[in-house]
Amino acid sequence: MLRDLLIDQELFEILRTRSLESDDHGMNTTEEVELLEKAVFNRLKKKRSVKKYRKLGVTKGDLKQIIQLADIMGLDTLDGPSNYELAMEYEEWCTVCGRCCRESESVFIHKDELNLLLTFNSDLEKEIIRNKEFPQHFEIRDSHPCKFIDPDSNKCAIYTFRPQVCRNYPLTLIGSPGKAQNSIHLSSKCNYSVNLILKKSIILFDEAIRRLEG
Repeated sequence: MLRDLLIDQELFEILRTRSLESDDHGMNTTEEVELLEKAVFNRLKKKRSVKKYRKLGVTKGDLKQIIQLADIMGLDTLDGPSNYELAMEYEEWCTVCGRCCRESESVFIHKDELNLLLTFNSDLEKEIIRNKEFPQHFEIRDSHPCKFIDPDSNKCAIYTFRPQVCRNYPLTLIGSPGKAQNSIHLSSKCNYSVNLILKKSIILFDEAIRRLEG
């Protein structure tokens, strides 16, 4: 019910299907999405108790549907903050668990940031190769897991000058450079990802309730 106040159901189904089909790197698999949504649901039901809105007909199913919408829709479509703006505002969500570095499949380096990276890390030159998918750009050789993470502290050895793709996590650019959009890497093991979807879900829930009551 609540989700239908924010988006047409048929359009939602199309967008959700496309979001999984467009994930070329297999990060947001159906299984991982379901695990993430379960983790968010356990937190959202404490933040927005269904009992408070029971007279309006709100159920736990509504919470789950709102979370599903938060997975695929940017809040900027509702004049709210974008995924990037939210991620940058709440950097404290990161617990420095190191999973993003250990599980990374490729560390993408934009051609415009290559010189800066090498200026302060000249020894990286032999570690950088052309990107397989976009040859005009680059990537770090054998970056699964990333060789620059300290196994004890989970700190990055090149943190100050790390590539933009590392700075943006848990946002991942989907699409070709210049036309890419920020998508959330839906990892149920990442506190940052869970909190980002949770925050979006709360904002969407509150907006839906406002429309329901109005």
